[in-house]
Parts: sequence; C-alpha cells; structure tokens
Amino acid sequence: MKRFKWRCLVQNYQAVYLMIFAVYLASVTLQTTTFNVMYPHKLGVLVELATLAAMFGLIVGFQALTPRQIIGEVSLLALVTVVTLTSGAHYLLPTVMLVLAARQVSFRRIMQVYLAVVGSILLLAFIAAEIGLIGNITFVTDDGVRQSFGVVYTTDFAAHIFYICAAYLYLQARRFRLVMLIPALLGLVVIYQFTKTMTDTIALFVLISGYLVYVYRRKHQHVKWLRPLLRYSFLTLPIASGLMIGLSNIFNYQDKLLATLNDALSTRLALGQNALLAYGVKLFGQSPIPINGWGGDRVNTFTNGVGLTTYFFIDSSFLNMLISYGLLFTVVVLAGITWFLYQRTRQNDYLLPVIMMAIAISSMFDQHFLEVTYNSFILMLFAELPSYHTTVGAAFDQPIVSPRGALTDES
Repeated sequence: MKRFKWRCLVQNYQAVYLMIFAVYLASVTLQTTTFNVMYPHKLGVLVELATLAAMFGLIVGFQALTPRQIIGEVSLLALVTVVTLTSGAHYLLPTVMLVLAARQVSFRRIMQVYLAVVGSILLLAFIAAEIGLIGNITFVTDDGVRQSFGVVYTTDFAAHIFYICAAYLYLQARRFRLVMLIPALLGLVVIYQFTKTMTDTIALFVLISGYLVYVYRRKHQHVKWLRPLLRYSFLTLPIASGLMIGLSNIFNYQDKLLATLNDALSTRLALGQNALLAYGVKLFGQSPIPINGWGGDRVNTFTNGVGLTTYFFIDSSFLNMLISYGLLFTVVVLAGITWFLYQRTRQNDYLLPVIMMAIAISSMFDQHFLEVTYNSFILMLFAELPSYHTTVGAAFDQPIVSPRGALTDES
C-alpha cells in the first residue's frame, strides 16, 4: 500500500513539475519572438515568480533530501541569490530552481515538453510573421538576406533550431534509424540558407556527426580515435570555455593570427577583450552591463549605420557568465556540469556528453547556455535519466544509457 502511494506521489509530482515547466517555458519563449510586443511584461514577471514559488514548494514539500544534499542546495541557492541581486539577471533563480526540482522527473518527459512547447511557439511565430501579424526581422548582407521568421533576431532563431534538433535527436536515440536524421538535416539547411549563422551551422554539423559516431560506435570499433573521442567528450565544456576566455584575454590586433581569427569570428575576440578590460572579473558578478545589440527594435540601428559604431554585445555564454555573474558562479556551473558528464561517461553513457559537446561549441559564440528556452539540457543534472537498449544494428544489445549510479560494461 505504501509503495502504491509513493508511486502515485511521484507521478503527481512529475505531472505538476511538467505543467509548471511548460507554462514557464511558453512564457520565456514567447519573449524571444516578436510576439513580445503583445506580451505584457508584468505577466512574464508573474509567471517567473509563480514558477519560483511552485518549484520551492515541490522541493520542500515532496523531496526527501539527505543533510548533505540540503547543505549543497542551500549553498547553491545562496550563491545564485547573491549573483542575481548583484547582476540583475532575474532569470537565474527560476532556472536553478527548475534544475533542483527536477528530481523524480523523467528527463525524456522534460525533453518532450520542451520540444512540444518551443516547437509549437516557433511554428506559430513563423506563420504569424509570414502573414504579417508580427514582425519578421530581416537583414540584407553581403551573404544575402538573413531572416528571423518571427524571432527577435536571426541568430536567436538559428539557436532555437539548433537546440530543437538536439532535443529531437536525444529523444530518437532509443530506436534510431537513418531516416530519423532528416529533420535535423533540414534544420541544418534552414540555419545555413536563411539565417547565414555559421555558429549554429557548425554546432549542428558537429552534433549530427558526433551523434552518428555515438550511435554506430560498436560497428566501427576498429577506428581507434572513436573511443577516446567519446570517452573524453565530457572535457569539451572546460576546453571550449577556457579557449574562448583565453583567446579574448590575449587578443591583440598586432598579432596577425589572432586578428584573422577575430575577423572570422565576427570580431567576438575584440568585443570580449573590450568587456574584460572595461569591466573586469568580480567574484560575485557585477551590475548589469549596458549592451547594444541588433535584436528586436534595435534592428534599425544596423540599417542606418549607427549600429556599426555603437554595437556592443558579449556573445559568448562563457565570457558573459564570467564577467556578469562572477568567477565563483562560473566555476561552480562549469565544474558541476563537467563532473556530471564525467559520471555519465563512467557509466558508458556517451549520449549526453556528445550532445553537450555541440552545445559547448555553440555557447562559445552565443549567449544562450543558461536559458532554458534554448538549452533545457541543463535540467539533466538532477532529473531521472532513462535506461533503454538501442535497436541499431545486431551488435547493439547492451544499454546505451544506464540508470543513475549503475555501471555497465561496454566491451
């Protein structure tokens, strides 16, 4: 009887969490589209506060935590609260609360909700933009016309497509067939053809390539570099962040190699160094940094030439995290996720590390790493991960994703 009640409790907990997550996700995703002019700011704030309160209630009322877990979570919340008050990044608290409250919740269900909510809103924004109901921000560049299809900026639309493809491929890993790759390949074409966004084009190409290596790894065991690539994929996050921060720190226009790399990266190294020199790195972050990007209504500053001289935006998630939210928060986030991915590789689960490898590459050049409307994969840290067997090929007869804490032999 007790077992039955506990099972019902877990199921209800999951249903409540997913419902609240869906509402919050819909709210923040709408704000990334040009529907934002119709979406009251106060409503967005109310949804955010309600999400905070609901997640806190779920954690306190339904989670049976050990003293060690309580100390860890309270410490993390204290740090995030200080960083939020210092930086004004109000979205950090609901994001961290969603992560902590994801215990007892299936990560596959989280990804399904993410795919349904974000995919539906993007489709609605696309249709509304095409019929003229909302704005479709476009740029005419030397590469051609860049379109946003109802999203506030072309690179944001490209990022949405990249993360949707990542979620889709994650969900298809259970019974993958090559034909299932078609939506991701279409996403790659859309990003390249209509947004001209090289960051997400490269990131999605890496994602698809790494995913295929992961899926067919046992069929190609004779290829010696495959096993190290998968085994050490958990290191991509610290390597990518260290590389971006390091290159920005040492950037010098007099160095021809760095100058060429800076041009190839759309002056991101120069902008990153300017931010480091102007604001420095604080332990707990700093007051909101004034930015001037080209998203939303600011698109006009690009077309009239003013934006070329006034543009300032920290595109890299890692640099933005370090400068805006502080050294301690950045170390905790990167070290925590890297440790989690390391534990997955020890359990011979390379799916999440491979996906995070592509996300790390994308995050070197865009600012969406901690935004759940894009990167809902950060909710994996405490969620319940699946256990299943792949059906790809005759040799795939062992679990490719094991239960948390269980070790499997992949030999």
